[in-house]
Amino acid sequence: MGCGSSQVAAGANGGISDFPTIKSTHSLVAKHVTKDKWDKLHEHTTATAGFTLAKAIACAVEFDNQHCGIYAGDWDSYKDFADVFDPIIQEYHGISADAKHTSDMDSTKIKGNVHPH
Repeated sequence: MGCGSSQVAAGANGGISDFPTIKSTHSLVAKHVTKDKWDKLHEHTTATAGFTLAKAIACAVEFDNQHCGIYAGDWDSYKDFADVFDPIIQEYHGISADAKHTSDMDSTKIKGNVHPH
């Protein structure tokens, strides 16, 4: 049995309908999954994998030792549950809401003890 297997199995859309008791009370999930956000999002199922908010937060609901306590089941999870994922990601990584991710694949700019062999 994986994380969330017992509670996530109950309810419509593979989730739970009542606002869950979050055992990881000091987790980012406990801070950012409010009743208002739950009420807005808990019935939604992602198009790609049929993932729900209940599945995403199952570890924080089942266990009392989670720091973040949330997992995306598919790419849609980040978009569909952005009201929850965005503030958690921002707080965890210490970035602002308007931060932009940039990638630079130029290996000549790598600094440090990197050996090519």
